[in-house]
Amino acid sequence: MRNTDRQRKEKFMRGLRSKIPPPNWLVTFEAGARCLSFTKAAEELNVTRVAVSQQIKSLEEYLDVQLFHRMHRSLRLTRAGEQYYRTISDSLQNILSATYEVQKSAYKEGVTVTTSTGFATYWLLPRIGEFRRLHPETEIQLLVADSYLDLSTPEIDVAIRYGDGDWPNVDARFLLQEEIFPVCSPAYLGNRQNFVEARDLLDERLLHLEGKYDPQTRWLHWFREQRVNIETQPQGLRLNTYTNLVQAALDGQGIALIGPPLMKNLLDTGALVRPIDVTPTKRRAFYLARAKDAQPSSQTTLFCDWLEEIAHQA
Repeated sequence: MRNTDRQRKEKFMRGLRSKIPPPNWLVTFEAGARCLSFTKAAEELNVTRVAVSQQIKSLEEYLDVQLFHRMHRSLRLTRAGEQYYRTISDSLQNILSATYEVQKSAYKEGVTVTTSTGFATYWLLPRIGEFRRLHPETEIQLLVADSYLDLSTPEIDVAIRYGDGDWPNVDARFLLQEEIFPVCSPAYLGNRQNFVEARDLLDERLLHLEGKYDPQTRWLHWFREQRVNIETQPQGLRLNTYTNLVQAALDGQGIALIGPPLMKNLLDTGALVRPIDVTPTKRRAFYLARAKDAQPSSQTTLFCDWLEEIAHQA
C-alpha cells in the first residue's frame, strides 16, 4: 500500500472511532428493535430492562435521532429506527460470520465431522487412519453423538447421518445402505446346527435393541417379515445402545439383528457369523449431510470425496 493510501486510511479510521457509537449500544439496539420489547431484549442479553432502556436512550442522544415510539405497553420503530435497524442488523451479522470464519481458520486446517457412536466405532475409525496417511496436513475432529446435531452451526463441517435422507434444510448424499440379519458369535453357535427356519430362533437367546432406535430393526418386525406370526416381542436381553448390542453378540450372549456396513469387518473376520441363511432386510441408509446453504471448504470436500470413494468400494 502506498504511503498516501495508508495515510488516507488511517485518517478515515480515526474519524470512525470518533463517530461510531459504542458497539454495546448497537448490539442492545439490534436486540430491542428485533424483539420490539426492552424486557425480551434484556432477557436475551442477560442484563436488566433498565440497562437496555438506558443504553438505547444514550444511543438516541448520541445520534440526536429518535429510534423508537414508546407507547404504554408496546414499542414501535420510527422510520429512522427501521432504516438504522436494517443496516445495523446486517452489519452485526457480517461481523459475526467473519468472526466464526477467522476462529475456524485459526483453530485448525481441517474438518469437523459428527456421526453416531455405532458408525464411528465400527466403520469410520477403522478406516480414518488411511485418510490421515494420505492427507497428514488435514486434521479431523470427530464429534460423536447419537442425536442429530445442528448442522447450521459453523463448528460442524459435515455429518454422517442414518435415516431416509430427508431432513429440513439439509443437503444429503447417499453413502451406504444398511442391511440386517441374525448374527451371533461362533462361541454362541457352538455345536448347534445352522437353523433352517426363522421360527427356529424363537427358542434362542435373542438380543434386543431398545429405546429410540428404529422399530423396524427389532425382532418382532423381523419375525413378521419372515411370516412368523407372533404378537409380542420375544424374550431376551434388552440393551439401549448399539455398541452394547454388538458387544453382547461378540461375547456370546445371544443372537442380534445387525449387519453391513457396520458389521462387515466383524463378519469378514469371522468374529460374528450368520446362524441362519435368510435374505438380508434392507433398512435405511447412511448419508453425508451438510447444511443446505453451507459452502464447504476445500478440506471438507477432500474428506467427503475420500469417504464416498471408500464407501463405494465397500
